[in-house]
This record gives sequence, C-alpha cells and structure tokens, in this order.
Amino acid sequence: MLTQPGKLLWHPTARYKVIPVIESRTQFSLLLAQTDARSILLRHCNLFDLAASLEHAQRRDYEIYIDIDSCDGINSDEAGMRYLVEHLRASGIVSHHTRTLTLGKQQGLTTIQRVFAIDSTGLESEIEALDLQATDALNISPALVIPHIAGRLASSLPVPFVASGLVSSHEQVQAVLRAGALRVMTTYPELWS
Repeated sequence: MLTQPGKLLWHPTARYKVIPVIESRTQFSLLLAQTDARSILLRHCNLFDLAASLEHAQRRDYEIYIDIDSCDGINSDEAGMRYLVEHLRASGIVSHHTRTLTLGKQQGLTTIQRVFAIDSTGLESEIEALDLQATDALNISPALVIPHIAGRLASSLPVPFVASGLVSSHEQVQAVLRAGALRVMTTYPELWS
C-alpha cells in the first residue's frame, strides 16, 4: 500500500505546522517517542541506517519526505525514485535539481524544489526558472528571510512554499508562518510539538 503523496503537508487546517528534520537514528527515536507530528523530512543521513525507524513511522502513518540531494543510499535516478515509492513508501522529495524533481513526479511523489534566498535577484531568478510541471511546492531557505520579503513573495510565487534554515525559536516559527509559509522545517526537537 502506497502513501498518498502530500495529503497532510498541504492541508490548510493541519494541526502541526512544524515538520521535524531528521538527520540521525537518535533524532528519529526522539521524534517517535515525543511528538505526534505527521510529516517528517529526512536529510543528511543514510536511508538504510534508518530502515527500522522508517517502518515504525510508516505504521504510524507519517508522511515521509526525503532530501534526495543530501541523503546517502539512493541515487536520484528513475530506479532510485521507484525504490523510494515502492520500498520506503516516501510521500515526496526535496531537491534543488529539476531533473530529479521530474523523475520523482513521474513516480507519483510530491516534489518540493529547494531554493536559496541569498539575495532578491537570486531568488527571483530561481522562481522564474521553476518548472511548474515538476514542482508542487518550494522550500525556501533560509526561513528567517521570509518575513522580510513576504510582500514580494505573495505576489510572485506560483506554488505554495515551506521554509527551512536557521529557525531556532517558537517566535521565529510563528513569524515565518505569518509571512505565508505553509510549514516550517527544523532540526530543533523543542520546536517539533
């Protein structure tokens, strides 16, 4: 049975606005023990080291997103995308690469393109270059810039967005959400609940 991609991530009344970012087996165990969050992002880890934790998360109906550019164990080719769907039951992927997102989309994954808001020109260029056939949403990083550019973002984004990077307090989470992000991704366990 495959997970329906992205059904919780985009639901506007979803209870959990923070998506835990998991980078180790220890963080995964902590997440499963202390929070009822329904979506998670795996980043900077080896997917096969987390196999048992992934199975446990699947039994609890978590939506699993994988930052395919930073995780070891899976290639970002067609066979890798198929493995993510059929064996790891991933809901979606995050990538900076359009080709990878296209392959994920072909496998039925929710696709999130990571863009970096280094400066306003760079962000505008990345938004203009989006392939809307391959991209369901954006992951804008660093999240802390979003409240400062929210006015421009609202009118220029063709897809919804989540935010990640440098968020370390509840006040920062709330500021980013008020600025229009659907969710905030963070590695800080104290912000997961």
